[in-house]
Amino acid sequence: MPTGTIRCRFGLGRPDDLEQIRPDTPLTVELTRGFITRLSGNDDLAIPEIRGPMDLRLLERISARIATLQEGWNISFGRELNATDDRHLFDPIDRHTAPGRPVLEGKQIDSFRASVDECRYQLRTDAGVRIPRRPRLAYRDVASATNRLTLIAAIIPADAVTTHTLFCLKTPLPLDVQHVLCALLNSFVANYLIRFRVNTHVTVSLVSRLRVPVVNHDGRTFRRLSTLAQTLMHSPAAAETQPEYAELQGSVAKLYGLRDEEFAHVLSTFPLIPEEIRSAALAQFNNLQ
Repeated sequence: MPTGTIRCRFGLGRPDDLEQIRPDTPLTVELTRGFITRLSGNDDLAIPEIRGPMDLRLLERISARIATLQEGWNISFGRELNATDDRHLFDPIDRHTAPGRPVLEGKQIDSFRASVDECRYQLRTDAGVRIPRRPRLAYRDVASATNRLTLIAAIIPADAVTTHTLFCLKTPLPLDVQHVLCALLNSFVANYLIRFRVNTHVTVSLVSRLRVPVVNHDGRTFRRLSTLAQTLMHSPAAAETQPEYAELQGSVAKLYGLRDEEFAHVLSTFPLIPEEIRSAALAQFNNLQ
């Protein structure tokens, strides 16, 4: 007989926890096959580590009303070069002469920022590699659910190429659309959602199934998110310290349909983010109509 529901308890640290329930023991949650299928796909059925009823309610509602990135945006990501296998195509970067295309690695991007000045290598001019010369959205591959942030995205400059520690947008899109997607992927809510599935790699499969709101290209929210992302991309100060960062976070949480107590819960799952940054995001959320 097919299994329709499964009862789970997560976050247990000792075998004794399986035999008794104490006040500090995480609650049992009951997950249906339909819910797991919506979240992980029928070909995967991975069970998310849900710690309590608030997480369950959020995931159920978001997965029921918001399409996956692949379904809603119809885009795909992929790798460009491999730092080991393609090493023979690289030369140490020489900033005193006209360089080849700088090679960006995952550690050289942060939320909204790509640090080309930190590149160690350039692609040889005779490499014979055909990588489009256009700005393209990319996100880091290597991450963890316990990192400060897990999903980190930025726009790669047109002249740069990337290694296997970055996944780049393969679908040609207007730059303003890419800026909006960059805003959505760098949001606390998207990070919160991806953390239920990530171990050590943010794979293409996981990102394709991430629930990401579709934003009307002709609407005010689309234009504002694009502007905010560009401001954070070019600002000399750290993105998180900017008022635009808090506004962006609040706006994206509204797109996900969160309530104030739900967004407060999402923010509480990022203990390594300074309290003042999380409080500013919640304040902006509450100020938005």
